[in-house]
Amino acid sequence: MHEDKILPVEEMVAWEEFTGRVEILRELDSWIKNIQRRASPSTALIAPRRMGKTVLLDRLVNTVFFKPEYKVAPFYFKVKREHTTLRKFLLEYATTFFRQYLAYCVQDPFMYLNAEIKLEELLECPSEHKAVTLAKDFIKSFLNRYYDTKYDHPKYDDSRNHWDAFIRTPENLASFSGTRVAVIIDEFQDMKFYIHDVPESDLDGIMEKRRINPDMVGTNLTATYDRQSQSKKAPMLVSGSAVTLIFRTVMGGPLGGRFGFTYLKPISIPDGASLLQTLLPLYAPKRRITPEMALYASTQVTGHPYYLYCIATSVHEGEIFETKDAVDSVISYEIQQGKIYGFWQTHFEDNRKYINADNDEELGKKIIYYFTKYNNQPVDTKEIAQKLNVSKKAVDEKIEKLYLADLVFRSRAKYYTFNDICLMRYIKFVYEQDIEDVEKIDLSQQNQYNNLKGRFLELIVQVTMMKFNNEILPGSFFGKTGEIKVPLFSNVDTKYAKGYKTNLYQIDVCARHYYEYYNFWICECKYTKTKMGIKQVEKLEQAAKALKQEAEDAGRAASKIQMWLVSTGGFTQEVLDYTAQREDIYVSDYEGINGIFRKFGGNYRIPLFVNQDGQDDKG
Repeated sequence: MHEDKILPVEEMVAWEEFTGRVEILRELDSWIKNIQRRASPSTALIAPRRMGKTVLLDRLVNTVFFKPEYKVAPFYFKVKREHTTLRKFLLEYATTFFRQYLAYCVQDPFMYLNAEIKLEELLECPSEHKAVTLAKDFIKSFLNRYYDTKYDHPKYDDSRNHWDAFIRTPENLASFSGTRVAVIIDEFQDMKFYIHDVPESDLDGIMEKRRINPDMVGTNLTATYDRQSQSKKAPMLVSGSAVTLIFRTVMGGPLGGRFGFTYLKPISIPDGASLLQTLLPLYAPKRRITPEMALYASTQVTGHPYYLYCIATSVHEGEIFETKDAVDSVISYEIQQGKIYGFWQTHFEDNRKYINADNDEELGKKIIYYFTKYNNQPVDTKEIAQKLNVSKKAVDEKIEKLYLADLVFRSRAKYYTFNDICLMRYIKFVYEQDIEDVEKIDLSQQNQYNNLKGRFLELIVQVTMMKFNNEILPGSFFGKTGEIKVPLFSNVDTKYAKGYKTNLYQIDVCARHYYEYYNFWICECKYTKTKMGIKQVEKLEQAAKALKQEAEDAGRAASKIQMWLVSTGGFTQEVLDYTAQREDIYVSDYEGINGIFRKFGGNYRIPLFVNQDGQDDKG
């Protein structure tokens, strides 16, 4: 699509750089589609900076724009961090909405993209579309009020009243025309700070006050969406990278209880390896990396897309990533003096009032240092207090400050660190040299990498199955003739199955159908060069029986189960002969699973880890 069409949103990354995110993109696409039947409540997408949130929203709009059958216009507004008056902001907001709404109705991506179009010019849009005709009436009404001289006067500025009235325009237009609206606002929390209900002449004074007091707020426009956020015909999808602030904005105050929310996490380790394989030819064509080392690099940065970009674009010397030491070297460089260092150094300076404001500065540094051991885990404040021989209250107070500085988040009444090992390594690098009498913390990911190698095939299968969405694939990928339609799954994970009178079985990968709730695919993975024998087939069959028995014991309908055997070493002839007669058993050898992996974004062959003896090394 990107090669032969103008896209309504200019994406910040090359089309092929967009990697992974299939599940969340599919969920958001469904969210927009379901607006037409009034089944999509307002929601928030929350992610730390550089996680790929805006890139995801760009791709979402570029996808749903070309789906006129949805009859849902994506209104996509990016809040700028520039001080402006409410009057000017109102005109920009209204112009953007009407331009994008009309562009969707007439399927004109250039109109959607072209911010130079003035609001008055939209009245000349040639179309008999019912929604366009109605939108023009709304535009005329807006212009009449906006430019009415009795309102445009220093003694009586109507901007706030006009803004409050305009908030409901997307919903009203959606109601009258039948073409609904998805109100998508990026960096929603910034609508508290940069818009000021003052005359233009007072704006310079406001900016000077902000320079002296960076915490000064503007006119809080987020609170004005209290009614709009409950709309079923024009619900809101808001996002923000100031995690604590956006969370408090949508979950408390006037908007409390009106939004759901989703945390955007790093991409999967296999997708991270694919991203690195894509980035290197684009940004560093002389650099080469093996699939195994791409996987290692992705593990070391936990699939964080920005850190993988930093690796690919690093100015650190070295052109070939053939060893772990070479990968570790470039990551260390980026954390200690490269782009990752610069990113977090700036963040810490911007939030120093929370991070460094301690009565006991040495204790504060030690608490921050110890908190790094809880990467992607609940922070055990009691354990930290015991190690430092201080009160738990002192640790809690410090962690609360880190929460305000967006270094931890709250969930289930606990503080959790983000899954960000590079942040933890940055903290370790900066603080370890300044403090004494602390237990050294090991942030090596080697154990995780070794564990990952042992179950990498399972992870590949799991990640790939989550991308299935009723595609038609060659039957040869599954050891069958003809073609096979792969279903959409709602949940894919490892599972234990046990009926009342059966043994307990571990299923490597168990996937539940999205539409047929009691139907499953279950998968047995063998990640060696040895052929899979009949005993492992029998084991999977027993697991299938246990899964069915488990359902019957719970009083549920008997499950329909499709079994899938995946073996990088292939299968014995006995297995091939047996499964050839069974439509409920698929088999994929090394070529088969690689073929499926490539169909769903994999750009490298699944590595077969080998140790010094030439045998398979699974960690």
